[in-house]
Amino acid sequence: MSINKLTVQSIEAQAKSLLDMAQHDSNDYEAAVNLIMSCTGKLVFTGMGKSGIIARKLAATFSSTGVASFFVHPGEAYHGDLGMIEEKDVIFAFSNSGETPELMNLLKYSRTQNVIAVTHSHQSALAGLSKVHLECRVDKEICPLNLAPTTSTTAALVMGDAICASIMELTKFSENDFAQFHPGGTLGKSLLTKAKDLMTTQVPFVQKTDALHDILLKISEGRLGLVCVGGNARVEGVITDGDIRRAIAHSSEPNTLIASEIATTNPVFIEEGMGLNDMNVLFREKKIVSLLVGSKTNFKGVVQFYDLHKM
Repeated sequence: MSINKLTVQSIEAQAKSLLDMAQHDSNDYEAAVNLIMSCTGKLVFTGMGKSGIIARKLAATFSSTGVASFFVHPGEAYHGDLGMIEEKDVIFAFSNSGETPELMNLLKYSRTQNVIAVTHSHQSALAGLSKVHLECRVDKEICPLNLAPTTSTTAALVMGDAICASIMELTKFSENDFAQFHPGGTLGKSLLTKAKDLMTTQVPFVQKTDALHDILLKISEGRLGLVCVGGNARVEGVITDGDIRRAIAHSSEPNTLIASEIATTNPVFIEEGMGLNDMNVLFREKKIVSLLVGSKTNFKGVVQFYDLHKM
């Protein structure tokens, strides 16, 4: 069997296991969500080995969506880091077997009894020590030996992400909220950048009766590939390179064309506060390369498609 086919089969096997788990799911997610949302302290993720890696990722996800979270290694906790966990905190523990000794010790000596545990069985030892237990049982690992944590860790990650998504929905966590926790990098810039940050304010204007020759000169001087018709106090339309080409193609006497005959009189205006993602959608839906910022009677500037890709 080819490598490609083997890999696709493994992906399909994981997907099937997740769907099977979902169809037979009887977990009390509401109790878990309520425990997290009522928490007045921090959400403490923990787990050993591969489960610990999943717990680390989920701690980062919850933190990025406004839930104060961090990861504590259960082995280190038993040797001093228990001081990081307070009575008002909630522990979110991951263990496929539910019998991990390091986790049992952590919960035994922890100052909080608010524990959400994710294991393969409601009958596990860890389930017995938790306030809310979530069963995360898969039929088999995609490991050929059915030993290496693969499908089980994927399932635990999906379950944790789903709980986080539910909390975001319930708290009406917005794009602006998300931006506050992601100010850096491409994602942060895309969320925080508004039309006013990208717009060019030095936009050339022509009057409705200006001839084609004058329009072309203004477009060349402005280096935006367009001119607006009218003035800042009243924008009558916009003329782009494309408008000129179309007008010339449909005119029997192109040299006599004037601005009012070439201009698009209903250009798309946007508000200064429109975000980058919304602008990108408009550009693609309208199949245009320029957006005017403000209104016909209160013109602010122009944002062009290529401005978005300078980010």
